Amino acid sequence: MPPNATPIPKLDVVRACDLLAEELAPIRMIVEPYIPAGLFLVAGDPKAGKTLLMQDLALSITRGEPAWGGLHVDQGSALYLANEGGQRSFRDRIVKMLEIDTDDEAYSAKDFERFTGPLDITQSSEPLGDRLEVQLEWWLVEAEDPRLVVIDTYSSVAPETRGANRHQEDYNGLAGLADLATRWPNTLFVVVHHTRKMDGDDIMHKISGSNGMAAATDGMAVLTRSAAARQCLLSIRPRNAEESELVVERGPNLRWTVLGDDERATLSEGRQQILSWLDENPDGGTPMVISKALDIEYQNVRQYLTQMFEARQVEKPRRGLYQPVSKDETEAA
Repeated sequence: MPPNATPIPKLDVVRACDLLAEELAPIRMIVEPYIPAGLFLVAGDPKAGKTLLMQDLALSITRGEPAWGGLHVDQGSALYLANEGGQRSFRDRIVKMLEIDTDDEAYSAKDFERFTGPLDITQSSEPLGDRLEVQLEWWLVEAEDPRLVVIDTYSSVAPETRGANRHQEDYNGLAGLADLATRWPNTLFVVVHHTRKMDGDDIMHKISGSNGMAAATDGMAVLTRSAAARQCLLSIRPRNAEESELVVERGPNLRWTVLGDDERATLSEGRQQILSWLDENPDGGTPMVISKALDIEYQNVRQYLTQMFEARQVEKPRRGLYQPVSKDETEAA
């Protein structure tokens, strides 16, 4: 080694047996049982509602109420970096979500505090990479039980890139936040991002950017909406929890509800009723039998079953008889 060279430190190793013997703190779930603490990238199709989904989650956490219609969250403080839309848009959405009249003179500042809980809204022009992370940590130190930090959106705080190594630059852009998430293991850090035209079969390929962004995070989620569909699909892929897909629906008050975690939740109520009846009656039934059992008009049942057969949601072993799809066919599909 040259005399003026910087000494190379030895590797800091840990024996596997010692690692196994060590008692590690359990992973903190922020939205049970789907989203753990850590750094998450949440992307969504244009107008799918990703900002509304995150604002709804922030309100649920600060108010100490179930998220998205029924998922447990621990009450705590939340910070929302509303760089897109600004504070006026954020305020208008809160008013609609909480269904309150801000012009009602009966309400005082204390009432509004009770409505929202410790939810802080801010804006920052500082880019990721150093200064923004310092600002966020100042808030984390001062906040009581910080549970959620949302940055909306990544493009508003993205550091400048040179394009020499896109993967490394994308990784470096989120590395400071990843370090912050490691040091604050009871907090969920969400970076709202955009999607692109999907490349391949993996839904996560819709997230704009290189794989460097995925490498820096503890999980990713994508909110997708079909053109004419009332529901959206929230695909969640955490590093330290099970993958899941939630069918969610936004109500007229802009708040979200999880309808289910399987494909059946996306179906109309009539189709769901028929599938539930077939689950209980595996030998099947004719449209007339099903119509009488469910008290649904015969013509509607016939139409449902025809469409469900074409979509491979039911089987028709012989003319006029419909049965649940067999297990073998489901697995093959």
